[in-house]
Amino acid sequence: MSIEEGLLTFFAILFIYYLIEFTLHKKGILEKYNTSIYGPFLMIRTKKGIRFLKKIASKKRFWKAFGSFGIVFCFIVMLIMISVLIWQTWFVLGLDLTPELKEALPGPEVALILPGINPILPIEYIVFILIAFVVAVVVHEFSHGILAISHNLKVKSLGLLYLILPVGAFCEPDDEELKNTKTANRMRVFAAGPMANFVVFFICLFIFSFVFISAVQPAGVNVYTITEDSPADDLGLSYGCIIKSINNTETNDIIDFFYALQDTHANQTVTITYIQEEKTYNRQVTLDDKYTYTENVSHMGMGYLGVGPNYNAAVILELIKHPVKYLPDSLIYIYGLPILALNGQNPIMSPIIDSYTITGPLSSIPTEMFWSFVSLFYWVFWLNVVVAVFNVLPMIPLDGGYLFNDALNTFLKRVKKDMSDDKREKIVKKISAVVSLSILILVIFPFFLKYL
Repeated sequence: MSIEEGLLTFFAILFIYYLIEFTLHKKGILEKYNTSIYGPFLMIRTKKGIRFLKKIASKKRFWKAFGSFGIVFCFIVMLIMISVLIWQTWFVLGLDLTPELKEALPGPEVALILPGINPILPIEYIVFILIAFVVAVVVHEFSHGILAISHNLKVKSLGLLYLILPVGAFCEPDDEELKNTKTANRMRVFAAGPMANFVVFFICLFIFSFVFISAVQPAGVNVYTITEDSPADDLGLSYGCIIKSINNTETNDIIDFFYALQDTHANQTVTITYIQEEKTYNRQVTLDDKYTYTENVSHMGMGYLGVGPNYNAAVILELIKHPVKYLPDSLIYIYGLPILALNGQNPIMSPIIDSYTITGPLSSIPTEMFWSFVSLFYWVFWLNVVVAVFNVLPMIPLDGGYLFNDALNTFLKRVKKDMSDDKREKIVKKISAVVSLSILILVIFPFFLKYL
């Protein structure tokens, strides 16, 4: 199914679903069950769980400190994200967009959290993605509720959002109380959601990198490219094969692979052990002269197989094993892992994971279960950071938009003390509208550039 067909199918299902829920709404059936329509979503409200939030919010000093730190942290990330968006737009505008390059650019489907339609959300990971998304939304919304309660603000209800399936949760503070409370209190409530997502991100990243990925060691060289008409091509090697040894020398990693080939010469017949489609082969192959392919005099007489190992995956694996050591590169690659999967460079997805072995105490866990845990923590931390950084953007109705409004209002109060409240609010609304529209354009522009 093409992306266009997938989008058409999705919107057809969504249209039928919306007709059903709209009919139920008109007949008053939804209202009987304390349910309402919110756009295409169904909002099922309940007061259950508020008492639980009140217990968590009882540590008021802690939560106020959490909210205050969240305000500062959110503004820092907001400035970083604005800079990234401006740089991204500037970079894209500077490209010489040939028809081929335009075709390769991401389309609007990349902005949709729809596994199978969004190319960076593989359908085979739909269970992990849905769990991660629900975790991100629940943590985000309930954190708003906890901070509201810790400031003695009323929470009217909690609830679930349905879009055919449960897709998240929401917390509904009393709008009037939130509007009339102190600016600092309100900003803490807004900052709590993204900040909670950042906390989940860091916790899950720690478990992902320092518990699971630290137990992973290469046990073979993963094949990324094959040179046409080379010995490897004649042998039938293909992307995803795992080379275990060359000429009786084990190739546990790329360095072993490099030295094993360095010890060979042109026209030498060597034995290669490799895994292809879960079967192990021991085959003999005669190497070519490397000079024929590179025309580099220093390569004359050296053995050439014609295999391009996945160097990038090896480097990325090292970065995500030690995210603190390799800052900020590690975080950039971690954030971009789903995109790297599109060209076979994501080191925690098949077939690359087939070239790893699990060491230490975690080796007692069945391999499939181990990688399921890895995938779960990976998607949870990744979607939490995506939800967090998106929500800190200064764009209404995102949390960052409300934080920006309050910060701007406070600033104008201090520099224009004689300005009336009405005039100040009008200025804030106008500036906020311009900023929100500007951010929206910066966000969506790259997705539609391929159609211009």
